[in-house]
Amino acid sequence: MPVRAASRDFGLVGFDHVDLFVEDRPKARRFFVEQLGLDVVGEGPDHTYLLLGDQVLGLHDAPKGAAGSRLDHLALRVSEWTGLRNRIGRARVTIVREKERDDSRSLYLRGPEGLSIELVWRPDPHVHRCAHPAPPPPPASDDDEAEDA
Repeated sequence: MPVRAASRDFGLVGFDHVDLFVEDRPKARRFFVEQLGLDVVGEGPDHTYLLLGDQVLGLHDAPKGAAGSRLDHLALRVSEWTGLRNRIGRARVTIVREKERDDSRSLYLRGPEGLSIELVWRPDPHVHRCAHPAPPPPPASDDDEAEDA
């Protein structure tokens, strides 16, 4: 097994989330929830976040005039935040922006062919807080209550 240079070791441990632009978000949501069994963990006026294990699939409304689904960005989880920015700089990777949240920190990088890559560190990788939490389930109808009686 080849030894990796320390300056290139970013502590990548897997995918954190993948965000897609989709033309018909309600249809995509139904597919992933009803047919594949993913859980909705957050939803807003232009996005839906679905949980798959401890990873998230983000569905975002496609920009006006865009045709078909396409990748918005790919987020890779890192095991450690300390020194990450310096390691990225030494590797001559372009950092586009940084973001800190209550439950995570991110560096956004410019990848090949315009690919947007996010490196995410979470103290607890199983926690994904969303600005727009999942809506509560609909209340039971009178018919449901009658069946339970």
